[in-house]
This record gives sequence, C-alpha cells and structure tokens, in this order.
Amino acid sequence: MEFFKGLIYKELKLTKNWFVVGIALLILGVVAGLGLTKYFNEPNIFAVVAVTILVGHGFYLPAYLLHSLNIEAQTQLWLHNPNSGAILFFAKLTAGFILYVVSFFIALVIAIWGLTHAVNGESLFNLTGEPVLNITLIGLGITLGTLFLGVWVLFYWSLFHSLKKVPFLHSIRWPIVIGTWILLTAIGNYVNNLPIYQKLKNIGIIKLDAYSIEFLVGKSSASAGFVDNAELSIMNGAIYTILVIIVFSASVWLLERKVEV
Repeated sequence: MEFFKGLIYKELKLTKNWFVVGIALLILGVVAGLGLTKYFNEPNIFAVVAVTILVGHGFYLPAYLLHSLNIEAQTQLWLHNPNSGAILFFAKLTAGFILYVVSFFIALVIAIWGLTHAVNGESLFNLTGEPVLNITLIGLGITLGTLFLGVWVLFYWSLFHSLKKVPFLHSIRWPIVIGTWILLTAIGNYVNNLPIYQKLKNIGIIKLDAYSIEFLVGKSSASAGFVDNAELSIMNGAIYTILVIIVFSASVWLLERKVEV
C-alpha cells in the first residue's frame, strides 16, 4: 500500500502546476462572469457562466490524464518500474480524481450560489424542483462522465504508443487511433439502437424529480441541453461498469506488453 501512496504522491507532485493553472482559469472565469454581470446589470449572466464552468469539468480528468501521460512519454519515468500496469494507471486515475474533486467542489459551490442568486434560475435552465438538488444530480452525472472518458483516454494513449513497436505502422499511428475511435463509436451506436439493448436499459429504472444533461452529436453539429425527468438505470450502470473494466484491462494489457515508456 505504501508504494501506491508513493505513486499518488508522485503524480500530485508532477501535476501540481497543472492543477494551479486549472484553479487560476476557474477563478478567471468567475471574475469574468461577475464583471459581465455588473457591466450589463444582469445577474443571470453569472449563473450561466458558473454552470458552464461546472459542466466543463466533464473534460477535467481526460485532460489531466493526457497531461500526466505526456510527461511519462517524455521523461520515461515508468522505465523499469516494478509495479503492474494496473497499479500505474489506477494511481493516475486516483491522483487525477483527487484534483478533480477539489476543483469540482469549488465549481459546484459557485454554481449553486449563482443559481440561488439568479433571477428565476429555475426558468433560466428549465429546472424543476430545488435548484441545489438539480445541480448536485447534474454534478454526479458529470463526475461519472469524466471517469468514463478518462478510462478511454488511457486506452487510446496505450494504443497510440503500442504502435511504436510495429515499424510499418509507426508513421500512421494517428490515422489508426482515429479510425479505431470511429469504428468503436459506430459499434457503440449500433448496439445502443438494438431493441434488446433498449429493453436491458429499462431494467431497474429509477425516476428522479430533476433534470439531467443530454449531449447530442450529429454528422455536422453537436448540442447539449437539459432533459426533463432524469432517470437512473441500474442495468445500464452495470453495463457501463463492465465496459469500463474491459477498456481499463485492455489499456493495462497494451501498456505491459506493447508500450515502451
């Protein structure tokens, strides 16, 4: 357990500047929101900025991992490391999540404050019920989302660097990674639209008196918005948990057998 704590400490030490920059950007966004609110005398502006900062944390862990993994690739700090790939990756996820929680908690408090001081904050975001409950549930969804994206970052990073060992693929690593992403996305969309999967998703549905965030991605556009009647599916959660375990295991396998860092 001591070596795991040591790895986490190393991660936090290596990425402390990244964390400080992130907090500085958060504060800058808050100051800008307050400035615009005062300039236009419109309290709702700050609420919009605060919620935007909160939602933006969905990309926090993926960005952290890309930064941390890039350091590993440049410094080769993992070279001859006696620990398993699972431990190394899990330490990165843990350290990143610790920093995420700190930054996210600050953003959550700011967002709640912004909503409670906005003029008709519920109508502004089409929320029903208590704003604090809504924004907290949305925060939970963002947290699960950033963890999910973070695991996929580990996989694609491992895949990218594993191709170094294949001479004739070395120069086309980016097209291969992008092609893999497109293929897996297409497969995911196909499975998601299967009737049997739709039935599985409806097992263990828990309806919430709150709103959730929905992301829509089309061929030429993308949008995000709040959706009425947020739902939690126990079966869908179990499926995504299994998927995360599979993707994480594949990342570890690539790291231990194919990646040279």
